[in-house]
Amino acid sequence: MEVMEEGNLMDRVPVLLQRDMQYYQEHQSVLQETLCPGVVGGKLDFPRYASFAAVKIVHWWEDEYYAAYKKNSGLLNLDEIGDDGDEGNNSLNLNAKVIVKSSDPERFVGSVTKSADKLLDHIHTLSQEALDHADLTVLTATIGASALIKNALWVYLQSVTKSICPPKGDENGGSLKLSYKQYSEMTEALAERLLDLHCRLLSLYIIQDADCLNWECNQPFFESERGSYTIQMWNVYLQGTKHNLWNSVPPNMAQRVYAGMLNETLSLLTVRYTQTVPSQSRSQLLLVDVCNLLLCVSEILPSICENGEQYVGLNLNSQSKIIRDVHAKCQELFCCLLLRGISLGNLYKIMRKGPSSVNMFNSGHGLPSPWITFSLPKLFPPNQNGQWATKCSDFASNTAIALELKVLLNSPQANWAHLLKILLMRDSLVSSIIHHHLMRNIPTSDCFYPSLDQPFMNQKKFSSKCEGFLCGKECNKIADWISGEIDPVGQTNYQVVLALTYIIVLTGKSSDISNTIVSSLDKSQIKDWQFALDRRQVWNQKRPPWLEAILHLIYPVLDPVIHMLIVAVQTGATMYQAMSLAISCLTEMWDCIPDSLYTVSVALADVISTEIRPLGESVLIQILFSALYTKLLEASKTETIDSDGVPSSPQVQEQKSSICNVLAEAICSIDEDNKHTESITALINYARESQRSRGDLDDVAEGAGLSFVSTVKMDDLHGGHQSTPSTRSGEEYNVENADYISEMLVSDILTSSIGKQSLKLLYNYLRKNSEWLFQKLNVSDIELSEFKLLPGQNITEEEDNLLNLMFHIGHQPFDQLLTGGIKIDYNHWFQTPMSITTERAWLQISQRYEFQENVKLSVQETVMVAFITSQCKS
Repeated sequence: MEVMEEGNLMDRVPVLLQRDMQYYQEHQSVLQETLCPGVVGGKLDFPRYASFAAVKIVHWWEDEYYAAYKKNSGLLNLDEIGDDGDEGNNSLNLNAKVIVKSSDPERFVGSVTKSADKLLDHIHTLSQEALDHADLTVLTATIGASALIKNALWVYLQSVTKSICPPKGDENGGSLKLSYKQYSEMTEALAERLLDLHCRLLSLYIIQDADCLNWECNQPFFESERGSYTIQMWNVYLQGTKHNLWNSVPPNMAQRVYAGMLNETLSLLTVRYTQTVPSQSRSQLLLVDVCNLLLCVSEILPSICENGEQYVGLNLNSQSKIIRDVHAKCQELFCCLLLRGISLGNLYKIMRKGPSSVNMFNSGHGLPSPWITFSLPKLFPPNQNGQWATKCSDFASNTAIALELKVLLNSPQANWAHLLKILLMRDSLVSSIIHHHLMRNIPTSDCFYPSLDQPFMNQKKFSSKCEGFLCGKECNKIADWISGEIDPVGQTNYQVVLALTYIIVLTGKSSDISNTIVSSLDKSQIKDWQFALDRRQVWNQKRPPWLEAILHLIYPVLDPVIHMLIVAVQTGATMYQAMSLAISCLTEMWDCIPDSLYTVSVALADVISTEIRPLGESVLIQILFSALYTKLLEASKTETIDSDGVPSSPQVQEQKSSICNVLAEAICSIDEDNKHTESITALINYARESQRSRGDLDDVAEGAGLSFVSTVKMDDLHGGHQSTPSTRSGEEYNVENADYISEMLVSDILTSSIGKQSLKLLYNYLRKNSEWLFQKLNVSDIELSEFKLLPGQNITEEEDNLLNLMFHIGHQPFDQLLTGGIKIDYNHWFQTPMSITTERAWLQISQRYEFQENVKLSVQETVMVAFITSQCKS
């Protein structure tokens, strides 16, 4: 679409909106632009798509902002984009034709609010057209436009002062604050219209079928060979709409709309099935439909939950209204299934001692919803007594992890804190399963990439700007680099082990490191893994993934050390002096290195054999100087920039490269002839004392991280065998205790590029291998096959086809109650507390066909009906 790019902003905006409306009238659709996947969602809930007009206006606003404030707002990530020369940073260069010659903050606020008002009217017109024609595509386009503008206004609102942007304003939007409020209200109103449109489609067309709903008919439906069409089509519509919402509107909004759809339609279905009085021939159809409905909801519910507690219905009083409503309606349906499905004879036997002897009528407050334990038999086997848990930590490990994993994988966007919780909970069970499995399937050392060629180390090499709006290179994934490899599966395994090791070492407790990393190495089929810690391997840049991950803890703090070493050699320092300086610098920089480095060094020192001789006879020293060696090689290849920002001459660059190479080679012999023994001992001692001061030292003898043949005297390591509790092994670091713990830990990870990429890589791995993981946890409906090719190593995500979606609930077929796939133990469920009253029970019992007037019953059945009636009404 061609638009006017010159002139005043308020002259260009009406022309743009006019062209956009013309496009809609000609094509009956809205021209849209894709946003970068890396910015979609988040706390501001950015959309996946926005209209061309909204994107263009944001571009123009950025021009105005730069002219007014002489800096970028940060919305377009121009500083990051400018690193590779794609975009200039001196001027916005959003469009070469647009040049705002002058502006000021007051004019900027005025221009933005006026243009926002015009766009708001335009969005309102388009949304009315979409509602008149029930056009979901146009409606979602207006939602994207409104959400993008709302977020842009929020960013600008953080930059202006109250004197420039007063809170007052007229009804048309006289200030940024009022404009932001209007767009927030518009976005929510459009979401409500989208929900209303879907609910109307469901109630009027999907869940209506004359034959299925003919409950008084004396002929069985479909000769009692299947359930009704309505539940099947309702499930297909919800599953298809979920995929559509997840890929069209902002993620958080999509989840709210989907939750509203489920809740509204579930209300209709609950009333229908709990108040229906079917004939004897149609009674079985009602039971099959209710059972199918409960199983469908158990598969859909994780998509609207935030954690496993909401999923199973624990602490419902503290949950959202929709979660409470869904559990209440499903519980009502479950009671309907039990009270109508049990045979008259068994119901008589249970009620013979009176309602007081039936635990169903007792309070089940604080326990998991019985309907969910019925619908998920693999997660709640009878021998584990999961139905009596009062909190998620009471569940068995496989159940608790599976619940959280289902919620994570069904959400519209990744929740990094939730992902970390899953990786760390129950002594890092999931991490241990993955690490042990992939360590047996990593490529041979000949296929390892040198450290400087690794995507985690060389971000600029594989990072590129996508075509999406607002791209700041956050959309780049390690998988994009791996896809072009000869052995993508092996390289994926390598990178997943690297990412998982980094996450566990950085955030895990000492026990997590031992159970995951050390245990998998000790049990590894690669018996020579220890040689990576030998002094003769310092120079080797083709390292195993677990060691490369540990080195990434040190890389960020080594740049000033490299600079000091180069300057020292340039000013005449000898190699002996340079190495002494390196040890001193590392000692001074120790407080900047994560304390978990010391923990993992100690753990590795405990399991290496006596034939392994680390540098300085210490695993800690070996790791520190291996990282320094790699950074020196990187510095030798990095172009030097002087203080004026001009690249240095080739002679200066060659001199620097030569110095770095000589320093790197000197590291390999740093501990020869005991030249630096005292300095190395001082560094180890300082690290150990630093851990003691933080309370992170468990054992002094192990704390030094020394090998068995160390020449360092234990007397030189000041202090005795004083044992102090580790702050990272106590209950306060248990991620199941409170959500803020995982949020606090993940905030540390997200501050670094490798941390963000590691979380993305692990999230994608879980999505692609979720079924294998469920099988390892013994909660899958599919048996683990020994003949499956590359189990737990999928690099593509399997998607359900439409045929499977139509006739299956998860991995099980519809109508399991009819086919015998589910057998209900009525005696067990009638003795399970459900907080149901005798009055509510009678409402269901009285609608059984045996309790209707003019029904023909035997004498024995008549007696049982009379007795049950008297018991329920007494």
